Amino acid sequence: MDTKTDTNAPGADLHSTVMAALATVDDPEMGENLVDLGVVGEVRIDGASVAVTLIPTSATCPMADVMVDDALTAVQRVCPPGTTVDVQMDWDTEWSPERLAPALRARFGW
Repeated sequence: MDTKTDTNAPGADLHSTVMAALATVDDPEMGENLVDLGVVGEVRIDGASVAVTLIPTSATCPMADVMVDDALTAVQRVCPPGTTVDVQMDWDTEWSPERLAPALRARFGW
């Protein structure tokens, strides 16, 4: 997973909180959480702004809007008041099974 935040920076705790929130969001088709599926491409924290980039599991992901909306809601819930949250789908980065959490990769047989 390619998430970026300096772990010694003030936003490090928020980064962990955001990742935990994203782990509560299931992909509507696969029924697995976004973190274990490896679709969280990047989490950037800059002051009172959080930007999350998701990577679709397919180029024609029919539930991309639902994933973005669900992730946005989950992250907004855990951020301090006044935090701007943006969640976008990165259609240019190709997802692969190597992004899966090891236990999930084994369960799926990849």
